Amino acid sequence: MINVRDPESVSRLRPFLVAHRGGVIAPESPENSMRAIERAAEHGYAMVELDVMEAADHEPVLLHDGLYINCGVREQVCNLTSREITAIRYRASDQRVITFAQAVQACARFGMGVMLDKLCRDDVAAPAMSRECLRRVGSLIGDAALASATVAIVDSPWLREHLGDVSLFPIPREDLRRMGEGQAIPLHGHFGFGWAAELPGEAVARLHQAGVFAIVSINTFHYPHHAPHILAQQDIERLLDAGMDGFQIDSMFEDHFPKDRRGPVR
Repeated sequence: MINVRDPESVSRLRPFLVAHRGGVIAPESPENSMRAIERAAEHGYAMVELDVMEAADHEPVLLHDGLYINCGVREQVCNLTSREITAIRYRASDQRVITFAQAVQACARFGMGVMLDKLCRDDVAAPAMSRECLRRVGSLIGDAALASATVAIVDSPWLREHLGDVSLFPIPREDLRRMGEGQAIPLHGHFGFGWAAELPGEAVARLHQAGVFAIVSINTFHYPHHAPHILAQQDIERLLDAGMDGFQIDSMFEDHFPKDRRGPVR
């Protein structure tokens, strides 16, 4: 399993893949479903991005776009208990919505690290995840022995206060830009994360010189509809040549990674 707190562990896996939206997505494996996580393990991903939201009983569950788009249920996650939510199936699927507890247990079982996203409530009036829920997220990561294999790509003082012991947080974008310009920035305990356009090759080299690592996102919404594969392939080839450590990708881009340029498959 990857150890994100050990630069040598990260470099041994370079380039490693992170499955965006909770795993390898297909008609039989909706985003953030248990089957999507299982398929990520089957395909040799080092980490899985999990989109974590808070249910009414303060239990963390996995969803990205809410219940209506995914499941056809016109209700907010924050208004339903985790028991009610996990009884709901994804549209056109036999998969149910799962809890964060189920997801981290699966990731630990398969030897995959975790990338945290969302970490919120779907309530416009009070979007911040509660103290109770954040404590639950942190304890579940610790209980699964994933504290050395977890990063977050959302950031705030509130999140760092409650999850700083079990997750690495990203270098702020402004600091990442300044570092790319050659300024000296304290980087200990951080990692670089951004879109391909935000991480030029020279920035990757400077991160490595500072003893930290970088993950770049290669997602469909980064590209125009007429040429996602062409442009993604160009970014992937450029960043592989630059020594990029990790790629958080939509699984549709998986085949753009030459098999002899991927990290080891378990």
